[in-house]
Amino acid sequence: MVLFDTPHVFRVFGGPKGLLTTLDRYLPGHGLVYNTIQMWERRETIPTRWVGAVLYCIEQTGHECFEFLTDDDEFGLSSAAPDSASSGASRNARSRR
Repeated sequence: MVLFDTPHVFRVFGGPKGLLTTLDRYLPGHGLVYNTIQMWERRETIPTRWVGAVLYCIEQTGHECFEFLTDDDEFGLSSAAPDSASSGASRNARSRR
């Protein structure tokens, strides 16, 4: 599954204040306040309602959206299929008994 790398967003934009300043620049009148964006950083999540706005700011500042995406495999979260080589070795070891 593809995930939005929220900590990376805050690193690139310089924390909640930097992200708020960028949103102010490209989406004036958005209605967000510093405390709300600070909460996003602490929770390491951006509400679905605001992901589009953040992606728009990412593009407007010259970044590529894929830079801010990651997947479960990168963090070792996905359930990987058993390694066929190791299971084959186990079968061979059993057959020698």
